[in-house]
Amino acid sequence: MFDGLVRRERKTQSSIMELNTQTESKILVAAEKVFYRMGKAGTSMQDIADEAGITRTSLNYYFRSKDMLFESVFRTAMEKFVPNIVGMMKSDLPFEEYLPDMVNMIIDTMIENPQIPIFVLQELSSNPSRMPAVMMELGINSETAIKKFKENPNFSKLSIDPRQIIVNIISLCIFPFAARPVVQTIMYDNKEEEYLAAMKERKVIIPMMIEKLLNMS
Repeated sequence: MFDGLVRRERKTQSSIMELNTQTESKILVAAEKVFYRMGKAGTSMQDIADEAGITRTSLNYYFRSKDMLFESVFRTAMEKFVPNIVGMMKSDLPFEEYLPDMVNMIIDTMIENPQIPIFVLQELSSNPSRMPAVMMELGINSETAIKKFKENPNFSKLSIDPRQIIVNIISLCIFPFAARPVVQTIMYDNKEEEYLAAMKERKVIIPMMIEKLLNMS
C-alpha cells in the first residue's frame, strides 16, 4: 500500500512538473509574439498574459518582471544561431571556406526569425551591457576569429584590421533585417516577395564582396 502511495505521489509530481514546463513554454511563445508586435517598451505583463491565455497572477508565478521575461525570450532567440557561429569559428576550416556557410546560416535565421534583429535593437536600447554578456556566455569570442585571420597565409599581409572585416560581415548580414520596414518599403515597393528574394540573393553576394575586399587589400 505504501509503495502504491509513493508511486502515485511521484506520478503527481511528474505531471505537475510537465504542466509547469508546458505553461512556461506557452508564456515564452506568447511573449515573443507580443514583444515583436508591440516592442518591449509598449508591452505590459497583462498583454503577455492575455496572449498566453492565463491570468496575470499565473504569469507572475513564472516570471516576476517583464525584464526577466524579455531576457528569457532574448536568450532563446540568440540560441537559435549564435552557437552555430561559434562552432564555425572554432572549426578547422579556413575562414574563406566557412564564410559562405556562416552568411547562409545568419541570413536564413533572420528570414525564419524576423524578431531577432528587433529584439537585439530593443536590448541594446534598454540594457546595452546585457547583450555582450549573453553573447560571451554563448561562446562568442572575437579573438578566435581574429586569430583565424592572422594564421591564414592568404590574409597575412592584410592592410585592414580584421575587426573591420568582422563588423562588415555582421552589418551586411543583419542590417537589412533590422531596417526591414525601411528597406522593404523604399527599396522594394513594400513587396515582401521581392524583399525576401533579395535577401536570399545576398547569401551569394556577401561572400563575394568580402572575398574581393580581402583580395584587394
